[in-house]
Amino acid sequence: MSGSQTGARAGTLTAPSSPDACRAPRPPAGSATARRTASPRPAGRADDGGPAFTAHRAGAAWLISPPGPADPRALSFAAGLASDPQCTLLVVDLPEEADDRTLEELARAVPPGRSDLRLVFGRPRTGVAVTARWLAERLGRTVTAADGTPLPVSGGGLFIGVDRGAGWVRCVPGAPEEPDSRRFPKPTWDSALPDRPRSLGTAVAEPVAAGVWLRPAGEGALRDEHRARLSALPVSAEPLVVVGVPGAPALPVADVARLWQSLPPTVRPAVRFLCYGPARLSGGRHLGDVLAQVVGEPVRLYNGLPGDGEVLRVAADGSPGRPLLGQQFVHLPPAASAGPSPSPFAVAHRWPLDGLEETGPGTYLLAEDAVVEVVRSGLWVRGPQDPPYAAEVRAGDPEPGRERILCDAHSEEALPRLRQLAADLVGTFPPELRRAVRLGVCRPTAPAAPAGRAPARPAPRPGGRTGQARPRTAAPDTGHEGFLSVAAEILRRHPELTPDPHGPDAVTGVAAVLRRLAQTPEPDGTGTDGTPGPPDAELLRAGLRLLPVHRGATGLRATLDEAMRQWYAGQPLVIDADACEASAAGPGAEPGNTDFLIWSVDGRRTDLLDPLSPDRVLFLPGSRFRVLSPGPGVPGVVMMREVGPGEAAQDPELDRAAVRELTRAWRDWRGGDHV
Repeated sequence: MSGSQTGARAGTLTAPSSPDACRAPRPPAGSATARRTASPRPAGRADDGGPAFTAHRAGAAWLISPPGPADPRALSFAAGLASDPQCTLLVVDLPEEADDRTLEELARAVPPGRSDLRLVFGRPRTGVAVTARWLAERLGRTVTAADGTPLPVSGGGLFIGVDRGAGWVRCVPGAPEEPDSRRFPKPTWDSALPDRPRSLGTAVAEPVAAGVWLRPAGEGALRDEHRARLSALPVSAEPLVVVGVPGAPALPVADVARLWQSLPPTVRPAVRFLCYGPARLSGGRHLGDVLAQVVGEPVRLYNGLPGDGEVLRVAADGSPGRPLLGQQFVHLPPAASAGPSPSPFAVAHRWPLDGLEETGPGTYLLAEDAVVEVVRSGLWVRGPQDPPYAAEVRAGDPEPGRERILCDAHSEEALPRLRQLAADLVGTFPPELRRAVRLGVCRPTAPAAPAGRAPARPAPRPGGRTGQARPRTAAPDTGHEGFLSVAAEILRRHPELTPDPHGPDAVTGVAAVLRRLAQTPEPDGTGTDGTPGPPDAELLRAGLRLLPVHRGATGLRATLDEAMRQWYAGQPLVIDADACEASAAGPGAEPGNTDFLIWSVDGRRTDLLDPLSPDRVLFLPGSRFRVLSPGPGVPGVVMMREVGPGEAAQDPELDRAAVRELTRAWRDWRGGDHV
């Protein structure tokens, strides 16, 4: 038999006497295993008068083996198995070609009693159900047997994966056999999850020991390696849903939501998710945020691979990395369907903060004017109130090497004190933890433009025209590796976006659009002294040109004072140096006092990059907008016509057509939900 008692390594159960027997070490004298291993119990007798099998007590199990001293490796394996409160657990070394006489001798070797039996065969064999049924009828006891090659898992459990057999089969005397489970011991949530691969759309739900693995359909060269790694994760009272495959595209959130909705409502609160593949979706949003929004319920995610009391960072290839102190985080759905998702918060961590008063989930009082919060990447020392960029700090991922302790610089005056508080806190940590942390500074980012921002109002120039901002030059956006990898995958999956080979300009352009949609700071937005700006205008323009054109009415809502209203009324043409954002579904219900109605001829739809905002339209930086005169039936709005490439700014026929279509669209929007 192979595999350690803790299940740290996967192995194949083989007969103790075979050349492929396990290599578990002999229990040392005085060990728990040696103390729990009783003297052999003679059982069935062969024709020559000697015992055919001998039953040895080993921990919570019995080892039934041929006559003679029991193999210490087999005893070690049997003694390491978990107890079964319903069944007598038997580890049996039975030859593959066992005839009726051998089975009869085995039946005589079974310890007497009336409890059910659970059989683990010491070597792979066929016809397990037939053998279990024979023993059930012969002994008058229910027999559950492992039909396949069990994989040892942490805590003395056994799991039979889809690649290792059919699972446990249960034979009741006088009744047909039936599948029981793939897991021993069987957790309370076992029947709620699929016990064989199930299609959920483009994804497949495959059982693993700790729960279920959602992976792309089809078999890949590395699938067996990932399956073995995931099947060794410990089983707990909380079912685990592993999402994705390293290096593969992110799974559709709809497939993950289908599994969630198939679970009983009583099971959902216990589910824990693990992002084994990409955690960031198109647009840069985290899977947890999007999933919580889609299902409308809180979802809980591990920060890495769960182990025995630890959570390990997931490397790019899926292998386990360093232990993380921030272990589990809860993502909440937005309070309103169109609102932003609340920031995730920590619900399990191993930071030594027990001596501090907890003021909120994962947040502790450090001083009268300071708190320390557990975030994915480490700790955040800040003031009692959230700064405007709090979501960005909480979204940061763990680094490969060290935990980060960020001191907030929202107030430069308070920064020296926060640094001292952070240093004092680190001084209370054990020496090994002090060596594993890195202090840094978290500075405010450039203010992000809200979705309802009106086309920019630059300083007027002679002739009533506004000047277009001179685009700044910047190096390619190589710092946002996550956005670059997502952009490359999007271009691979959607070759219609560009007819040319996907060169670096296309990838960096789409990455710039993703950054704009996510409103994410520069790579040095935390822990540096730089103040980041928006994505480079040229890269953003190049990325938007790859997206589908939206020709039709769009709208947005903004707040204008009287001076701004008069300014727009006096401008025949507005040139916006930034990427103006509108919606093909109308202004919506965003805060504001003025509806902007814009007829788009070259705006770009972004639903391929962010399916959760299917109506978003972005106008390229530098777009020109002709200010129109709305009719009397459309009071209090600002109407504009985008001047497309090659179009004349002054074209009365195009102006009249745009006013007519925008008026019709505005009335349709007001007649629906957008009032």
